[in-house]
Amino acid sequence: MPHVTSRSWTDADIADLSKFSDEGATVNRAAAALNRKAEAVKKVCRVHGFTLIGTRQARAAIRKLEAAAA
Repeated sequence: MPHVTSRSWTDADIADLSKFSDEGATVNRAAAALNRKAEAVKKVCRVHGFTLIGTRQARAAIRKLEAAAA
């Protein structure tokens, strides 16, 4: 099996990740936008102190808003 090297994170990637964190984006959204795996995004978030919400948290927040509006 050939060795696969990972793509380095650029300053622009880190800035985008910071923006996603500020916007309250999900890990999956950030991963898709950056063309990265979700686990890689989580790892870089931990290293840089960024917070992204998980899909379950996002869905729970949506259900709560829908319940409040009903």
